[in-house]
Amino acid sequence: MAAVLALTPILIAIVLLLLKQSSWVAALAGAVLAAGLVAFVFPTPAAVLVESGIDYFPLILEVALILLFGMLLARLLESAGSMSQISSWVESLSPGRPLGVALVVFGIVPFAESVTGFGIGVTVGVPILHHLGCTLRQSAILGLLGLIAVPWGALGPGTTVAAALAGLDVDELGLATAWINAIPVIIVAIAVVAIMRPSAASALGIIGSGALMWAGILASSSVIGMAPSGIIGSLIVILLVGALFMIRKRATGLTRRLGMAVLPYGVLTVGLLLARALHAVLPSTVTQIIASPPFWLAAACLIAAITVAGRREVTVAAVRSWIPIGVGTAAFMLMGWIMTTTGMSEAIGSLLPAGLILMTPWLNSIGAVLTGSNTGANSMFTGTLTAAAASSQVSALPVVAAGNAAGSLAALAAPPRVAMAVQIADSSVAASAKDISWVQGRALAVAGINALALGLWIQFFA
Repeated sequence: MAAVLALTPILIAIVLLLLKQSSWVAALAGAVLAAGLVAFVFPTPAAVLVESGIDYFPLILEVALILLFGMLLARLLESAGSMSQISSWVESLSPGRPLGVALVVFGIVPFAESVTGFGIGVTVGVPILHHLGCTLRQSAILGLLGLIAVPWGALGPGTTVAAALAGLDVDELGLATAWINAIPVIIVAIAVVAIMRPSAASALGIIGSGALMWAGILASSSVIGMAPSGIIGSLIVILLVGALFMIRKRATGLTRRLGMAVLPYGVLTVGLLLARALHAVLPSTVTQIIASPPFWLAAACLIAAITVAGRREVTVAAVRSWIPIGVGTAAFMLMGWIMTTTGMSEAIGSLLPAGLILMTPWLNSIGAVLTGSNTGANSMFTGTLTAAAASSQVSALPVVAAGNAAGSLAALAAPPRVAMAVQIADSSVAASAKDISWVQGRALAVAGINALALGLWIQFFA
């Protein structure tokens, strides 16, 4: 009976989301119900809650600030024309549609998503794909497939949440996720080839770009750490594939305006790497703050704001957009913390048949489709995944990593995100229900295949 009651916070959140309620409403309802269950069904000593909260609540603040500055940076860059400058550079140098698509899907979109998060990479990539000659439907689904590096989106708050709830080191989980993310990368590469139907040489270019991004993220996760790895892996694709384009065209396409467009990205990437190196040599509270993702996202915002005339209005609009997202994310994190700390997640995990851990990636996939983010999915289900791993006598690390990878890619199939991608593909007309349905079906198919593959891998190889 207790295990069934432990499910109710998640179920009420899911029901409200299915009824088209805002994610912050669903999250708050789940958090309030979870808190009520603590009082009557899962009593927990106050000392335990306080000790755990001291460690976890700063993480809620950090994630909220990452989302705030990430959304602000995206709006400032859009207002400054930075996105259009980058789009023009790709369009002018691309030797052909398939290879241009490879650069966008495995380079441009993952890079923008790693810097800003929350699906912003789609808003960058879809217009470029449309300008490259892709159809409306192709542009939308390919732009969504570019969300292949979501575990590192916005410098990895979702992965950070999963690590905290599972009691794992965040860089250790990032490395494990990087290894297992080979499966989503393979699935996405196959999907891109199937959609584009390129020549054999171009197909190899698409597959090579995906492999290059995966190897870059893996190497960075191993040597540097989780947070900047999505930026580094996708940047390697942009630099190497872009260099090949320049050699082929015998032109660089580099201009002062393009340099100003990418300057905030450069400040963020270089500053974060140097700060992390400083903190490793001189660990302290000050260097820890300086090495945090929100610090350098804020610095990038200051750089981007220099060339924006109406930066005050842009900032106000970004804050207004962030409020429901920040509240919803914080509430999901609070719900996940309550359920994990009080034993609710462990009770839910006992409902899964021992040894049947192939179902665990499906939990995060469903959570990501409903909430639209791997942070929300990880907040809801990481505790359950950890409990399921324990009951199956399997290490929690690969199970949580697989769930992280599954939920991250499944976020591309969130209905609001699909509708946004279709609308962006051709903003001159209203998105048709037929086009949205076509893209939604293929996004769900990719998410389902990915969850199945990851589940089978966990079941037989973990």
